[in-house]
Amino acid sequence: MSVDIQSLLSIGMKPDEAEMVMQYKSSEDAVRRLRIFRSHVLEDIHIRQQTLDKIDYIINRLKIENIQ
Repeated sequence: MSVDIQSLLSIGMKPDEAEMVMQYKSSEDAVRRLRIFRSHVLEDIHIRQQTLDKIDYIINRLKIENIQ
């Protein structure tokens, strides 16, 4: 496999997850696992975006209250 463990760790994989990917014989299996990991990262991004939206909403409410 042309991916090294340091690359997997640098994208946020836990050491045990990265080791598992490194042990796959097939690139297809590694790609499948990386796609699953990617979907988890994307889900986390969506949750954080929702949090940012809520913070922005609260900030705007406070600004409006301060104007009135």
